[in-house]
Amino acid sequence: MKKIFLISIIIIIGISSKMLAQSVWTIGPMFHYNFGGEKRHFSFAIETAYWNIKNFPYSIDGGIEFGKKRVRLYSEVQTGIGVTGIAAGPVLEINKAERKVRLGIQSSVWLNYFIGLDYRYRRIDKTNFYCVGTYGKIPFATKDWNSGSSNGGDFDWD
Repeated sequence: MKKIFLISIIIIIGISSKMLAQSVWTIGPMFHYNFGGEKRHFSFAIETAYWNIKNFPYSIDGGIEFGKKRVRLYSEVQTGIGVTGIAAGPVLEINKAERKVRLGIQSSVWLNYFIGLDYRYRRIDKTNFYCVGTYGKIPFATKDWNSGSSNGGDFDWD
C-alpha cells in the first residue's frame, strides 16, 4: 500500500508542476554496491538520460555498467519530480567468467537531483540482485528556455 501511495504522490506532483524547459539531457557516473546472487561486489556505470519536462516529466535512460565479472547494458523508462523518481526496463548481462549472455529486468528508485542516491532491483535468470548506490549527473538543456520566439521572449511591445 505504501508503494501505491508513493507512486500516486509522485505522479500527482509531476502532473501539477510546470517546468520551463522542454527537454534536458543528463550524463554521469554511478557507483553501486551489489548484493544478492553469489557474491557482494561493487560496480561502476556511465548513464545518460533524456528528460521531456514540458508537461508530465518522463524520461528514457541508458547505461553501461562494469563489474568484476559482468558487463551490463540497460535502458529504463522513468518518471520523477527531480527529488525522487522511479524507473524500470530491460537489462542485458554479459558474464565474462561464464562466457554467457543473459536478459533480465530491473527497476530503480532515486533521491535527489544531480547528486544523489539510488536503489536498484534486478532479476536475471531467476536470481535477484539488489544494488544501492550513488551518482552524479551533469544536466544540459537541448532547447531554448523560452522557445516561443527568436528575440528571447514572448513579450509584445505593441
